[in-house]
Amino acid sequence: MLNTLLAIFEGLTPMNGENLVAALNILWKGVLAIFIVIALIIVAVKLTSYAIASAEEAKKQREENATKNENQTNT
Repeated sequence: MLNTLLAIFEGLTPMNGENLVAALNILWKGVLAIFIVIALIIVAVKLTSYAIASAEEAKKQREENATKNENQTNT
């Protein structure tokens, strides 16, 4: 059985040029995918931060308007 396995994997040497090219092909795709995912996460965080800041500003504006309306009705 061991001889059969060795015969099957005989052509798989670490320095086989075809294996190296195939590995590098997979490697650059994986690295690119990682960078794309990181960029998407950064964009999502920036959009969330912008939305939160916008909501806080709108809340502050509503509170100021409510205070102004309350002061106008009291006078």
